[in-house]
Amino acid sequence: MTKYLILPLILVTAACGSNDGERASGSFDDGDGGKGSYSVRGDEENSETIIKTDDAEVRIATGDKAVSDLPFGIRLYPDAEVQTSMSGMGEGKTGAMVVFKTKDSADEVIDFYRKQLKSRDIDVTTEIKSGDMQMIGGERKNGEGVHVSVTKSSGGDVTATIMAGGDN
Repeated sequence: MTKYLILPLILVTAACGSNDGERASGSFDDGDGGKGSYSVRGDEENSETIIKTDDAEVRIATGDKAVSDLPFGIRLYPDAEVQTSMSGMGEGKTGAMVVFKTKDSADEVIDFYRKQLKSRDIDVTTEIKSGDMQMIGGERKNGEGVHVSVTKSSGGDVTATIMAGGDN
């Protein structure tokens, strides 16, 4: 139970730091005998939090520090405004997630990523369209996969989430 409280504690601690360089760092015990460390750099708009254990590493970034490229050579949508990103690795697997906004339509974003997947030999195997939400997903034969979902907001912008992962 304690391990599920660690990330919120780290993020709250990060909010209390100064605006330059490392804002917070330390180590923790997850309550089950595991140990790890964390560090938070940046300010409220541009930050990176790194959480490491013996088994895994997770990076959470916002603003300019956010990930601009995803695994498998998939590119970030042109002129996207990155909201947040997360990447991690552990137990022989890697994964990343990026959330961004754009003024373009949901169809334009989905078409862009459909072409990205095809050019990287990732077959689109899932396609869902429901109201203002669209999603495509696919994977390579080795299990590497990518899912892209887009939702049109009431203000007209589109928010997209890209998740990708596979073997190291």
